[in-house]
Amino acid sequence: MKFKNLLPYLFGFICLPVHLYALPEELVIFTDFEDISGEGEFFIGEEPNRVKLVGFTLETLEDPTLLHSGTKAITLAPGQEGRIISVKGIQLIQFYAAESAGAGKIEFRGVKLVTAGVVSGAEPQVVIAENGVIEGLPTDISPGANPLLYSFVSDSNIFLDTTDFDFLDGIVEMKVLNVTGKFSLDDLGITLTDRPVNNTVYDTFEGFSRGDGIASPIVLGVSPITATLDGGFILGGASGVRTDTQSWGINNGESATITFETPAFEVDFYGSTVVTSSTTDPDTTVEVYDTDDNLIGTFSNFEADISPEFKPGFISINGVELGAPGGISRLVMKDDQNINPTFSRSTIDDFGFTPIGAPGTDAGFPPPPGPTITAQPENQEVLAGSSVTVSVTASGDGLSYQWYLGPSGDTSNPIAEATSSSLNKGEVNETSSCWVRVSQIAGGSVDSDTAVITVSVPVVPLVLEGTGDIAGENIQHPNGNVFDQILLTGESIRLQARPDQITRVSFMDENEDIVQVEFSGTGTFTVTLDSATFLPPSVPPRYNQAVEYVTGKPSLVIDGADSGTFFSIFTVGRINAVNQALFPEGQVYDAQADVTLVEVINSTGMGGMQLSNTVFSGNTGRIGVDARGVPIAVRLTVGDIDADGDAVPHLLFGEGSFTVPAGNPGLRITGGDLEQTNGASIVVAESGSTTRGFDRLITQNNFKSDNTPQPTRSIAATFANDDGDEITVEVDEITIE
Repeated sequence: MKFKNLLPYLFGFICLPVHLYALPEELVIFTDFEDISGEGEFFIGEEPNRVKLVGFTLETLEDPTLLHSGTKAITLAPGQEGRIISVKGIQLIQFYAAESAGAGKIEFRGVKLVTAGVVSGAEPQVVIAENGVIEGLPTDISPGANPLLYSFVSDSNIFLDTTDFDFLDGIVEMKVLNVTGKFSLDDLGITLTDRPVNNTVYDTFEGFSRGDGIASPIVLGVSPITATLDGGFILGGASGVRTDTQSWGINNGESATITFETPAFEVDFYGSTVVTSSTTDPDTTVEVYDTDDNLIGTFSNFEADISPEFKPGFISINGVELGAPGGISRLVMKDDQNINPTFSRSTIDDFGFTPIGAPGTDAGFPPPPGPTITAQPENQEVLAGSSVTVSVTASGDGLSYQWYLGPSGDTSNPIAEATSSSLNKGEVNETSSCWVRVSQIAGGSVDSDTAVITVSVPVVPLVLEGTGDIAGENIQHPNGNVFDQILLTGESIRLQARPDQITRVSFMDENEDIVQVEFSGTGTFTVTLDSATFLPPSVPPRYNQAVEYVTGKPSLVIDGADSGTFFSIFTVGRINAVNQALFPEGQVYDAQADVTLVEVINSTGMGGMQLSNTVFSGNTGRIGVDARGVPIAVRLTVGDIDADGDAVPHLLFGEGSFTVPAGNPGLRITGGDLEQTNGASIVVAESGSTTRGFDRLITQNNFKSDNTPQPTRSIAATFANDDGDEITVEVDEITIE
């Protein structure tokens, strides 16, 4: 073991011997620690050339017996151990050191090439080895004195005549042990090796087929960190970059490709060109392509006419430095026959590469800068049924997005096709959470905060216009339906239904039957009692009930309905009431709701109307059901229609009605014959048209709400359009047992 004392003591007039080396003029890292804070583990220098210090304490030296008093240095207390670590490997290290009791010790470790005892033609052994110890560091430094400057070189790499070590890829660790008094180290300078670093794949091609036979493709590494070498062949012995080791190469005029499964951050190898002509000009180039297959650089610094000492050229290709933040996708090596028309051969050895995103502290490279979220997705509070869009804003190159349901970091519920910066959740009806992972092509990703979408059920005002009392809300009926009960208190009221619920409004008709009108789905409905028949609230005389109801003959308007809207009118009787105590023994009921008109406007359709317990009558204007232009999806059942005076009866709806399959579909008359007192034809088509909204009319038997049976009756009506043009209607008579 040799150490170089490059500075004599300033006091004592002793001139120590000096070795003169071809040392670099400028050190990669040189620090007096003034700008570093921390204790136990810290770094000096910048990636990829930074060095980690472990176990030291940073102190400002105020002890005049030690080296640079008043400056900051790294120190060890008695019995402590410190380590200086470089993954990339140190070619040269210099520092000042002093120890107050003279018992400090320094040990070195590195990658060592062992050739002794190796069988001729075989690969030399590469091992991690310790190489000597320095003990007895200078002691009792007098005030103002400079301690010795130590300088160590890891490996000559043929370029230096003499070295301290034969570490193949530099010093990877310097261990410092303080045995007794305080030890201090200052002005640390380091030059890192230019040899290949510890890449993901480091291969001398041993184990692959030898000779000039085609041995490609060759796959180095394990997926997804692999490089595929295609088009070249394996060489052995003196044909390679290093004697007695195998390499990969191409002959004159050939080309080969190296493709990376995961884009490479950096690629390192030794390269050489051997030619048989007198020229010494290298004729090999390496083209570098990014992930978009753009040519981003060409390298041609292969060594030519390799001498017995073997001095191959070391090539290091950094994708980010070449302007490819996404990394290197492939290399193309070419041996140009036009430059060297006679035979030549180009080879590479000690091939290594580092993938994009490799941890900087472990692989010796800085990871590519990851994306940054500049605006997080925000929590939102919305009403049920609202459309929600959640967005994120991020910075970075080549960004991609994937949204997930659940809390941030939980990737178990990815949202299909949610791969943009905004997530449109469409109509939401329950509270949920989501987040997004933002990635970039250069590597790295970042997870957003969790965005919570809180959904509240909108407060639906049941009464929109008119007068009415809410007698009950969210009432659970034995049949499973949930309804809200409204008691009409004036001549008119406009209502709507809550989602998935029924709105029911109650009043009495002219025959003193309690009438219920039920509505569900989209839209509104209006109940208007004829002023001539209106009576203020009173107790229903035919029922055992103290609730007061207004009385009148109603007309009803349905507005804004669609195919999910359903509507019914019926009287309260023994056949449909839950509470049978409502009905006095022997009481006679009309047991059918007496209504003037049901009109449907501004609607795209209706699911159906159940009016089998309803009769329509009047002596002026329109009576019956007028839903012109509005298709009824499933069914419409009507008890009967009877026009008097100049009233015009209607069974009018849009084309395409009754086309949805269901039980008992179509237009049905239950218990009536549609005979009109005034002899008028029933309007089933609009003016100018003879196309009705139904295929046929069905007449069938039924029961009134007091359980009185109504037999099937033959239809005794004629049919026409608004212009009075007669229309033939086919009739089916059925009796349901």
